[in-house]
Amino acid sequence: MEQGKIQWVSPNELIENTTVSNMYSIPENYEMIKESIRREGILEAIIVIDYVVESGNLRLRIAKELGLEKVPVIFSPPSDLSPELRAVIYGLQKIKKYSEILAAYEILEQEYPVGKGCRTDLDPDMKLNAKKKQALKITKSKLFTLKGIKSLGKELYGNDTKEYTKLWQEIDSEKASLNRVWKSLKRAKAIRENKLVIPDNYEMITDLAKVYNKSCEDMRDLLNATIACILTSPPYFQMCDYGTGIDQRGLEKDIMSYIQGLINDFKDCKRVLKDDGSLWVNINEPVINGEYHSISHQFAMAMRKEGWILNDEFIWIKNNPNFTQAKRAVRSHEYIFHFVKSKSYHYDISWLNELNDPENSISLGTSGKVSNLISAMDFRGNIIRTNSNNMDNLRTACREQGFNLTHNAAFPITIPLIAILTTSKVGDTVLDIYSGTATTGEAALATKRKYVGYEIKPEFVMSSAVRLKPYLENPELAESLIAA
Repeated sequence: MEQGKIQWVSPNELIENTTVSNMYSIPENYEMIKESIRREGILEAIIVIDYVVESGNLRLRIAKELGLEKVPVIFSPPSDLSPELRAVIYGLQKIKKYSEILAAYEILEQEYPVGKGCRTDLDPDMKLNAKKKQALKITKSKLFTLKGIKSLGKELYGNDTKEYTKLWQEIDSEKASLNRVWKSLKRAKAIRENKLVIPDNYEMITDLAKVYNKSCEDMRDLLNATIACILTSPPYFQMCDYGTGIDQRGLEKDIMSYIQGLINDFKDCKRVLKDDGSLWVNINEPVINGEYHSISHQFAMAMRKEGWILNDEFIWIKNNPNFTQAKRAVRSHEYIFHFVKSKSYHYDISWLNELNDPENSISLGTSGKVSNLISAMDFRGNIIRTNSNNMDNLRTACREQGFNLTHNAAFPITIPLIAILTTSKVGDTVLDIYSGTATTGEAALATKRKYVGYEIKPEFVMSSAVRLKPYLENPELAESLIAA
């Protein structure tokens, strides 16, 4: 055999490179490539060393399937590089899936390690090796996420399990974004760790704040007409599994069952609510089977049939909506409905006179004129930059107490503050029937109200205790939050 020149060789004499086969999967356009070779033959020579393919595994496989008698081959001289590294170098220009990019990078990293703080621009060899890594065309942040997914996936599921394989299939097919998978894995790990420290039942009972670890279907603890304001956000339909069983709110089989479940939950709210009280409900609108179903407004209409008066509708505009590439706009708003029992409800917006809202994010009116709330709560003017800010500090505080907070869907505290300040008085009691981590509770205590919450997940009740503890121990925090 003569090296460096194209020669025509029987495919049966060549050996497929198992290193390459294991590293790169069969492309989705395999049949298209096969049809092209059937019509035009192999136009790019297969590169081999001692009859083992270095570049062209796919072409060799197709040649054998098509029964080609001869294929163009270039024999390369033996190399000191490892088979894995040669496979990466020859495949740098391939369009790779995420799992293939990570496998290639790990090989390059092993062969060409670069320590933190090293100046690759001063060493020609290191500079060349750095360029090889850059040729994989992946950002450092994505690479960090891929490494984390691999490590945590193995820790949770094991290397050779169906769960681990399915994980990478979803990533490579882009059915799920890297960030979504990474977050779900971290949450799964946190849930596993919590099983060792979270009790089956946990309640928080104080004079100012009570969070019961049970469903709001049982509110016998509350007397008739004792609640001034109810502010709550029920689990959204088909958008989150809180791990509390198949009967949890939000996982009903169909929309009407979900809405009826909410209606049933709110029936006892009318009993415990004062005649001049208010019910505020934050509810989102999911996409189901590629379309919106107006669930939010179906719910509002169902509440009206139950005798609730729909007094107002707010639109909460979010600065940090979840990005999607579907054939529709990125949804950046949610609805907040204000229901009342009678038209003689308490409503006081005098607190707006002390509000600093130059961008009219939540109010409308100027100095010297009467101000009023505006129905679109636009927090994009840096009043609330992200929803996660409300959870990050609490998540850290919970870790310091020895458990993990897995809840990540709390609304910003501005929302319950608006409802509580407008439709209740100092000393009144505020209720949240889907208490979560008690964001509503924090707003209540911060404005010198009392709080009652119902929450079926003990982890969230423990998180609520962590959130509310500073206000219970130091009532002066109320003044500081309102001032801020």
